[in-house]
Amino acid sequence: MRKKRLLLLMLSAIALASMAQQPPISHLEINNVFPTILGDGTYFIPQREIHVGDEWGDTYYNCTTWEVPAGSGKQTIFQHALWFGGLDAADDLHLAAYRFGQVGQDYWLGPLRTSDGSIDWMTSVKYHHIWNLTREEIDQFVANHGNAGYQVPEDILTWPAHGDEGYAANLAPFVDVNGDGRYNPTDGDYPDIKGDQCLFFIFNDSFKEHTESAGGKLGLEVHAMVYAFNAPNDEALNNTVFVNYKCFNRSANDYHDTYLGLWTDWDVGYGWDDFVGCDVQRNSCFAYNGYPVDGAGQPWAYDDNPPVQVVTILNGPDGLGMTGFMYHNNSSADNGDPETAPEYYNYLRGIWKNGTHMQYGGDAYGTPEIGVVGPECNYMFPGDSDPDNIGTGGVAPNGGYNTNGKYWTEEECGNAPSDRRGLAMVGPFSFTAGGVKELDYAMITVWKNNSQTAMERKGEFIDHVRALFNNGFAK
Repeated sequence: MRKKRLLLLMLSAIALASMAQQPPISHLEINNVFPTILGDGTYFIPQREIHVGDEWGDTYYNCTTWEVPAGSGKQTIFQHALWFGGLDAADDLHLAAYRFGQVGQDYWLGPLRTSDGSIDWMTSVKYHHIWNLTREEIDQFVANHGNAGYQVPEDILTWPAHGDEGYAANLAPFVDVNGDGRYNPTDGDYPDIKGDQCLFFIFNDSFKEHTESAGGKLGLEVHAMVYAFNAPNDEALNNTVFVNYKCFNRSANDYHDTYLGLWTDWDVGYGWDDFVGCDVQRNSCFAYNGYPVDGAGQPWAYDDNPPVQVVTILNGPDGLGMTGFMYHNNSSADNGDPETAPEYYNYLRGIWKNGTHMQYGGDAYGTPEIGVVGPECNYMFPGDSDPDNIGTGGVAPNGGYNTNGKYWTEEECGNAPSDRRGLAMVGPFSFTAGGVKELDYAMITVWKNNSQTAMERKGEFIDHVRALFNNGFAK
């Protein structure tokens, strides 16, 4: 009997360990976008392939990651993740990042202790959850609280408002109806959510050593709220998903020259015919189809109606917007995928893997023969969005750019459309021990209409979404 009990305990431990390694998955399903969200900081992802057969490349099944329109089986994003890095007082680099998880992992579930930035295994397991709530559920709870026949949704009952001993007293935001400072649904308290549907989860970079970037731990605890609105009469809002991050420094380190980045592997339908660009004035970067028709008839291609997929910084740490944008290639070259923590950190500062800064024109990396003219710059492919030359420190770029209708775009450079990966950067800023920084951004899908292309409409969509955000989404 004792052996049987020990076996059951061992099997339970193995099951919990397996669960802890696989992040929880949830979805937004309130408007025209149906994203797959993971709860460990690798969220909008995962086209994690389940292969049938013994060899890589055999038949496999996967899920769309950023499905738009919802139910179409088509997607605009393959992978999206947070990068975060800074230097301590000794100028040692601390960095957490993620691309595909093929190398390792830098993020895990749960909060960190406020004393030393640590987390135990059972706490990580406890936070193996994405809390998924709608505005309708909240309104029903408020209206029916105290009614004997009303069944309170589980995610209201278990809302992670408070940490256990050693962790922060207050975690997930809530409406404290009786003002006692404690979350208790029996008193009528309820989650304070954003949007018409929200997903809330907590992740950190300190549960284990970083095996994706090999960067030093930051002591980073992130409270993430991903949300959207049911807005069938507002095309821009109905095609937008918002993200709010609250980033806590639970370490004893004061970090300087800190940067965060939003890294996106865009696949606008067929993933090998895309271009990218940025709008400096609107703090936005985007991907769009490089040809008038997307793909060649594949069921996941958009054919003659490819959208533009935008990432817009709404509010960054210390009021910063998007301070830089660059793309890198799907390769191991010096302008390809980063592999080490210093390379990730270089990209967050607009610096290639070989230590050279981005240069204006061409591919921002190569020689004058392919259009690089200089000077150093912070934004790739800004088009006509930087009339004041913010990206070159107020210095007019060489080669006659930004005058007489000549603007730096992928089309102007004669680039061939391909698989694009882009990084929107925010920084530098200071991140003191015990401090918190907040980031808000929007993922906006833009479609053509009868008179304008999606590229022509994107500015209008961005401006409208930003105005709604700045106005608190007042209806």
